[in-house]
Amino acid sequence: GPRRLMLIGLPLMGIGYIAMSQINSLAAFLFVYIFLIALGNSLGMSTPITAAAANWFNKKRGLAFGIMWSGVGLGGLFVPAVGWIVSEYGWRDAAMIVGIVIIIVGIPIASVMRHRPEQYGYYPDGQPPEDAPVGTMTRAPVVPDLSNDFSAREALRTSSFWFLSLSITARSLVSGGIGLHLVPYFVSLGASDVNAAALAGSVGLMSIPGRFGLSTLGDYMNRRYVMVASLGVMAVAIIFMARAESVSGVIPALVVFSAAQGGISVIPQSLIADYFGRRAYATIQGFRSSIQMLGIIVGPVVSGIVFDQTQSYAGAFLGFSAAALVSMFLVFLARPPARPKRN
Repeated sequence: GPRRLMLIGLPLMGIGYIAMSQINSLAAFLFVYIFLIALGNSLGMSTPITAAAANWFNKKRGLAFGIMWSGVGLGGLFVPAVGWIVSEYGWRDAAMIVGIVIIIVGIPIASVMRHRPEQYGYYPDGQPPEDAPVGTMTRAPVVPDLSNDFSAREALRTSSFWFLSLSITARSLVSGGIGLHLVPYFVSLGASDVNAAALAGSVGLMSIPGRFGLSTLGDYMNRRYVMVASLGVMAVAIIFMARAESVSGVIPALVVFSAAQGGISVIPQSLIADYFGRRAYATIQGFRSSIQMLGIIVGPVVSGIVFDQTQSYAGAFLGFSAAALVSMFLVFLARPPARPKRN
């Protein structure tokens, strides 16, 4: 269940940040980032939390995911504080503090997580069984009906899974390549280090309307089409960001990019649950996350290489706009799969 994964992953990520404060080489950085921070994040946050939400909500799944992932946007409130710590005490002390906070806050939160509602006598959306006594607080477990859901192996055999996974990978290439370089990008436009960190943190806040609004919109419209439209809007916004020459000039495009990127990061969580069901949702998400990791790792490297060679992020950003269009095309191809046929 999600509780066990979170109790493993969150401390692992916290230890990763603490270890980050002690590194002295690129090889050590890559090891800590990939095998402690990124792996801990996957085990302790994205995979178990999304699985729990998918299990507990059906009718308003988009709304549930939107509320849940808006917390990532609210986390942007803490970025200026982290930027200030880096400015005053250095990045090593900042990494140490972040790691300790993750462990102290994460473990109590993980301890209250629950897996499936059926284990507590409910069906998704809080619906009690038809024969449940009225007014009873404690209920006997019920058996979930997962007969029409995909197993992980069945999901991996569908083109829909691969189109979605590759689309998310391309989108992660964009998000990682831009997101992890926002501070130096703003500095290149004339912002101070502290102001650049504050602007980078505001991106999370500006993503909340997309995370909440676009994800909720998917409860009333075809989620795939909402995602296609959002990717198209994001691609256009990135072009304007590449052409910006000042901080004030980039703000309108940044607002649009943030909202679109926020929605795109949440909608696939619901879409995968809609396509493949709850039976093996966490396992399917795990396979999908493994593929997505390629984009998360490559994107920031591409940005860094392009900037080092040209002293500008324009070329990298234009390439990311093209990647967003590729992601849009791939998700358009990811049509709902036919339900598995079993004897």
